[in-house]
Amino acid sequence: MLNKGKIVSVVALLYLLSVGFFAWGLAAGHYKIFPWKQIEVIYWDLHAFFTFKDGPPKTVKEKILLDIQERPTQFDFSGFKLRDSTFQDTGYLLMPRYSKKDGQVIVELFSIADKKIVHTWVPPLDEIFKQSKVEQTGANSVNEYRAQHPLLLKDGGLIFTSGEGPMVRINACSELVWVNDRHFHHSIELNADGNLVAPIVMAPQVPETVLPIRDDGFAVISLDGKILNEYSVTDILLKNGYRGLIYGVGRFEMDRIHLNDAQPILKDINGVQTGDVALSIRHLSTVLLFDPQTGKIKWLKTGPWLSQHDINVLDDGRYSIFGNDIIRKQDTSQLLVEKDMSNIYVFDAKNGSIEQPYKSVMAEYKIATGSSGRLKLLTNGDAYIEESDKSRIIRISKNKVRWEYVNAVSPNTVGAVHWTRYISQDDIDLQWKDNLACD
Repeated sequence: MLNKGKIVSVVALLYLLSVGFFAWGLAAGHYKIFPWKQIEVIYWDLHAFFTFKDGPPKTVKEKILLDIQERPTQFDFSGFKLRDSTFQDTGYLLMPRYSKKDGQVIVELFSIADKKIVHTWVPPLDEIFKQSKVEQTGANSVNEYRAQHPLLLKDGGLIFTSGEGPMVRINACSELVWVNDRHFHHSIELNADGNLVAPIVMAPQVPETVLPIRDDGFAVISLDGKILNEYSVTDILLKNGYRGLIYGVGRFEMDRIHLNDAQPILKDINGVQTGDVALSIRHLSTVLLFDPQTGKIKWLKTGPWLSQHDINVLDDGRYSIFGNDIIRKQDTSQLLVEKDMSNIYVFDAKNGSIEQPYKSVMAEYKIATGSSGRLKLLTNGDAYIEESDKSRIIRISKNKVRWEYVNAVSPNTVGAVHWTRYISQDDIDLQWKDNLACD
């Protein structure tokens, strides 16, 4: 048996070795020395898989001094600002936004014409988490919770997700109605049957791939929170002959797909049929139209948009696409391909034509967001845009800015916005507010 002196010596040696390896590891990461090249790909794959975060990184100082959902502002004003004095907007903004005062995300319905908040919801985060077993980390935690892309219901209730966790329904008084304890993310839309369509992480992965990936799909969910169907994007691509998109584009990564919009088609128009679903696959810079009835991809197009968001079918059967138009660098930072601007594309799937009708105003006013981003082309030809990274919402025509809204939470900072909606006057019914009494 070893005596005490030898035991102490062995423990001391092991301690010194562990300290040495720790220091070496720090130096390898900082100075990119051996074995950084051997582990770099694995490191960034794991980092992307576990964090799955959008948004530009903060400096160390900002991380210390600011809330997680707060960053320095780029603007000299806060709230709503009308830029075109000849224009009147009768629509509404439904805004999930970080409130420094509340210390969490809130959702506000804002009347543009009246320039005032019509109603406010405060998600009951403690109650939501009590009914969820999904890991409370990242976006699915109190400090980072997003109430992402809330859908306003006819009774004044909302349906939303954390951005990376359960789907939730609350009533007009912010009381919890139900929680579906699966991993939902990004967009929430209604289909022609009155059910919800939203991206979801498949569990288990369907099908298994040669190397493991996060298998994003989309689900159809009833208004009472029951999942009716699920569809795996990996399965859709492989069965339709697009193996090259899964395995053959760039180096393999766990967050291979990054589905950020599942947009159900609501009416037959110009070859597009009710029940089809348009998908935006960010990390493959690919959009497609899928028929759940047959399992077939009707068309698929990769680029020229890059890392895009928010595909919508237009009244003439063409599609609008918000091209973030960034390069995703290996260290998870982002680089705009065209300086200071993202792009709006209008794509005709029948003849392949692509237009950029807003390019001049996007360039002039430096409208850009590397992450997230929302787009809606309005009936008069204007475009509604959410610049998520800047916490700004903006409406533009093809030659000017109509108005802006900035979520300032202090004189020098803005709070995050998480997939706001523009709702036209014709598409909103506020009868639920009549005689509403909340404690």
